[in-house]
Amino acid sequence: MYQFEIKSLKHHSSNIFVKDCITTALFKLLEMKNFDKITITDIVEKAGVSRMGYYRNYKSKEDIIETYVYEKFVETVKEIEKERPIVLSMQNIMYTSLTVFKKYAHQIKLLLDKNLDMLLYKCYEKAFEYLFPNRIKSKVQDYFYKMLISDIYTIEMNWIKNGMIETPQELTNMYIKLTKLKAHI
Repeated sequence: MYQFEIKSLKHHSSNIFVKDCITTALFKLLEMKNFDKITITDIVEKAGVSRMGYYRNYKSKEDIIETYVYEKFVETVKEIEKERPIVLSMQNIMYTSLTVFKKYAHQIKLLLDKNLDMLLYKCYEKAFEYLFPNRIKSKVQDYFYKMLISDIYTIEMNWIKNGMIETPQELTNMYIKLTKLKAHI
């Protein structure tokens, strides 16, 4: 398992502004061209920041996306925790992530349209590490979590690709039914 590092969410306000500019610039550029065609120069010019500002905050273009998705995930979990304790059942995880991702569907669909599926999947793995930091680590548990992440990721990405026709609750109910069917195979 890889070691996960995330920059602290507590940054100086000017640093937050620079990060927001860089992230916004990358997403705007993604609307016009493929990820592999976007250069660091394109990003800093579009963002109106220096290369030093870029490298002070990010190691790579992938790091921008990973940080963005992870920060949205952490913000969401903290929002939910303010209202109620998070119950880590599959039903709650599925419903919560569908509800949250609906807010960021445009950005996620853009990443999917630009064939950045594996980068998004990597973000899912990191999110599960955040949710389950003290899980018992064994071969069986690792495979179980990989299967779980894969199931949720596949359902959610297809939901976004298909235009989010079902409500989060309808898709959660469908997921629960599919899980029960899967158990009987």
